[in-house]
Amino acid sequence: MPRYRQDTMNEPDMIMLDNIIAKYQIGKEATSLIVQSCTRINAIDEAKTFSYEPLEEFEKRLSYLNSLKEKATKSFRPFADRYETSLCAAMGVPMMESIAKSRKTGNYEVFHELFGLTNAKAKKFGLAALYSSIHGQKNKVPSAYNIVFDRDSPWTYRNEAEHMEEYARYHFNSYMINHVENTESNPFEPVMELYENGSADFIFMQTEQDKITTERLATFHTVNIPDKGNVIAVHMTGDEKLFHYRKWGEPYYIINSVKGQTKLKVIGIADQRFLAD
Repeated sequence: MPRYRQDTMNEPDMIMLDNIIAKYQIGKEATSLIVQSCTRINAIDEAKTFSYEPLEEFEKRLSYLNSLKEKATKSFRPFADRYETSLCAAMGVPMMESIAKSRKTGNYEVFHELFGLTNAKAKKFGLAALYSSIHGQKNKVPSAYNIVFDRDSPWTYRNEAEHMEEYARYHFNSYMINHVENTESNPFEPVMELYENGSADFIFMQTEQDKITTERLATFHTVNIPDKGNVIAVHMTGDEKLFHYRKWGEPYYIINSVKGQTKLKVIGIADQRFLAD
């Protein structure tokens, strides 16, 4: 039975993973790839991700974050070009290709069970986000809104945390299935690297500045900004300083400037939460 690093997976998860591998009589090569991806996903430290980092310290990491974002953009560009679609939508192409391949290799049902473990990791990620949001700056409670059910508005700090969990689940699962089924290259490799380097969310956004429209990769980070408090930093590819932030629960089209005014506008993303109420 395969064993795992004790600092990344707890004993019940290790047992469940062993049982899934044994149940489906998975071969050595596939087992090794499953273990690698599962171990890597579980090694992400959500407690560190959702600790508010001082702005000065965060900006020291921007050069490296930009290199990872350029790598991620390059990773999905071929799919966007091939299907003449956005980078955001292009992320679904390798995911669907790997799902189709899993049916041919007989691993479809295997992933259905394995994703129970990666989804559980995403739940932990989302729970850490929720606790972090309680200590952060939040938008005002919407007027027409059911505070018990978080219904009638997507723009609340609790829904924000759920969205981070949803996207973590999507990215973790996509990384794992591509790691196993697409052994030549995994386009979600740089996505994982960004999560490992403190990204709380990962979204390609359509932006406009000085009448120029560009799709840029935005990652969200929990940062403490002087005079702003504990907020969500919005860092976009190429930004050498942190220029923008949001409060927890603020719509994506609301983008606040760290200093002065911003000319940047977020005009669209492939996400159901983008449009105004």
